[in-house]
Amino acid sequence: MARGRDIFAAAKPLIDAAVWLLQRLPRSFRYGILALFRSTPGLIGVGIRYICVRSLARSCGNNVFIGAYTFLTYLENCDIGDHVSIREFCDIGALGGLSIGSNVSIASGAVILTTEHDYRQTTMSIRDAPTQIKPTTIEDDVWIGSRVGITAGVTIGQGSVIGIGAVVTKSIPPYSVAVGVPARVIHQRSV
Repeated sequence: MARGRDIFAAAKPLIDAAVWLLQRLPRSFRYGILALFRSTPGLIGVGIRYICVRSLARSCGNNVFIGAYTFLTYLENCDIGDHVSIREFCDIGALGGLSIGSNVSIASGAVILTTEHDYRQTTMSIRDAPTQIKPTTIEDDVWIGSRVGITAGVTIGQGSVIGIGAVVTKSIPPYSVAVGVPARVIHQRSV
């Protein structure tokens, strides 16, 4: 059975041509195609989502898997490395700037934020409070478990593992295992 990397390598010339063509179309049209194929299953859906993301992102590496029903916004502020897997039902907003390194696995249902409301403002409703932009970074070789929440402005260090359901509110050092709400480091991986 062919691995994803082998299939990607075989299809790369066709993918490159499709990205080149798609980049000639307006950004709003490309986002429309991405939305149209958000729920398409199988290799066709994965391929079309990858071509759209690569045409929209500030930079996007090779062999990037985008699962069905994943919502990606403000990709023009997003850098994605090689061999990245973003599984189904993730919600990723890159308005404030997002960097995802290479060899990163993001399990289903993860939420990654790069903005937040200034909740300290008491003279207006939280909904109307100004939005704070805070770049978020996920370094190389990180594994993010299912239903993890990553708040704006944090860095998850290289080689780290974030356990299922954790909420990352502070940066995580490299080669850490973090769990809980809020996430805390419970173990250091051997380097």
